[in-house]
Amino acid sequence: MNRTIKMVVMATLCLNFCYGQAKKACPKPGTTRTHIYAFTGYKSGYKSSCRISADEFMRGKMITVRNYTIPQLYALALRLAPPHDSSFKTGEPEKVIIDVRQPEKLKRLYCYKLVVPYNHQDDFYVLMHRSLDGEWPEYEVKIEKKGKEYFMLIRDREQEL
Repeated sequence: MNRTIKMVVMATLCLNFCYGQAKKACPKPGTTRTHIYAFTGYKSGYKSSCRISADEFMRGKMITVRNYTIPQLYALALRLAPPHDSSFKTGEPEKVIIDVRQPEKLKRLYCYKLVVPYNHQDDFYVLMHRSLDGEWPEYEVKIEKKGKEYFMLIRDREQEL
């Protein structure tokens, strides 16, 4: 009887210890990443391009962008221009208001890739915008309506209007 009690206590302690270890390894709900994204600099030999396609592995949506400027990336995320619209690739300066201290930084070219699983496809452009904000936290980018037209405003975060 005494030996049985010791055995039950040991088994209980081992199970509690294993459960505690497994619980620590699991992240809290809501803290897991729902998407994967990556940035790289300019890639020579590629012309500026954007492609939205279905992702076979996660059964979701994927966007691959090559050699776009920061305003062009934000225009995609904010849906100011369709991904295959050649008119915006030239920059369309009349639709973009840039009010930053160092505007030459916005002219650098970047490559970007975002993969979103099927259950978050509705948030595709929101996740893209968040990832861009995470990469360039020094800029505040938003859409403003003036008259009947929409403009993209890019300014420094700490700057007051």
